[in-house]
Amino acid sequence: MAMKKRVLIFLGLACLILSTVPAINLVSGNVIHHDKKHWWLRSVLYNVDFFLVHSNRLLYAAGISPVPHQVVIGKDGWLYIGDGYGDAISVARRGATPADIAASEEVGAAVRAWEEWFARKQVSLYKLILFPNKETIYPEFLPDWVQPASASAADTLLAHLPRGSYVDTRPALRSARSVFSEPLYYRTDTHWNKLGAWLAFAAFSRELARSEPGLRLLSDRDIRVLSVAERAGGDLANLLRIRKILRDSEVGIEITGEKQVEIEQYSFATGQRVAYDSNPQNRAQKTPLLLKTKNALNQKRVLWLHDSFGVAMAPFMAATFSDILWLHYDDASPAQLARLVETYAPEYVFISVVERRALDKWFRKGPP
Repeated sequence: MAMKKRVLIFLGLACLILSTVPAINLVSGNVIHHDKKHWWLRSVLYNVDFFLVHSNRLLYAAGISPVPHQVVIGKDGWLYIGDGYGDAISVARRGATPADIAASEEVGAAVRAWEEWFARKQVSLYKLILFPNKETIYPEFLPDWVQPASASAADTLLAHLPRGSYVDTRPALRSARSVFSEPLYYRTDTHWNKLGAWLAFAAFSRELARSEPGLRLLSDRDIRVLSVAERAGGDLANLLRIRKILRDSEVGIEITGEKQVEIEQYSFATGQRVAYDSNPQNRAQKTPLLLKTKNALNQKRVLWLHDSFGVAMAPFMAATFSDILWLHYDDASPAQLARLVETYAPEYVFISVVERRALDKWFRKGPP
């Protein structure tokens, strides 16, 4: 009899939950975030995000990440990307390994092969740009159990590359963080902000000046740092389902005077103009996009393969070069890269990568 009573209680609670969750979603308006034509789908009616928001908020306040493989909760509200993305935290803690050394040698061989191939295709300048991980610039906000190694995998990579092939922007940002009162990265996002992107681009520009002394380049006089504004949480806060609860800081950056840019964006495949804006906001450009800036400092054709860190840098690159063919490197196989070079005939080829991805297989592949 007692067993039957417990079964009935369990079934009653299950029915209550099955009826309560859809009611909460309907009454609260949670279904409006989905396709209204399919609001009756189980995935919509029984979505429990509203519960996760509250439970994750409590866990965050206690310093506990509900998704530690995606997000690591640091000090003073700082969030860091977890091991679910290229073992980011583990790599930072252990430093370089024999496997990293072997991968670095492969990257070095691929870089040399591409340098020779580009030279045959009349590409006058080929540069790779290394962007720092967030924990590289702000290690002090990591939790105490994360102690970054003194020599990183990226350091090992640079030691195995042809001299000058990579532009390492990490030292410039390490120095700048003590100069600026504003942060260079978002506390609740994987990425740097516009100020961090500008400082990295300025470091890249200094290297360009040495390689191509005739280029006109942006200087600090062309850049104005605006006031800091509040914004919603970033991608890491979103992974915790509390993006709307957490707040972050947005540092405004303005290119001043005649150097202000308006970028015309064209589909490279069709030639159709798709946008007219000051900054392309697509974080994962899967098809080649042509950025054209009439008042750019230099009338040059650039092929730029990037990752999501390149988005905040795009206005500075566009202000400097009139024609930029822009594509995420994940969507450019060696064969496609070769085709783009042959059809677009760039004068310069730049490839930018955040350091946690610099040893990926993509960078170990040579020309077809």
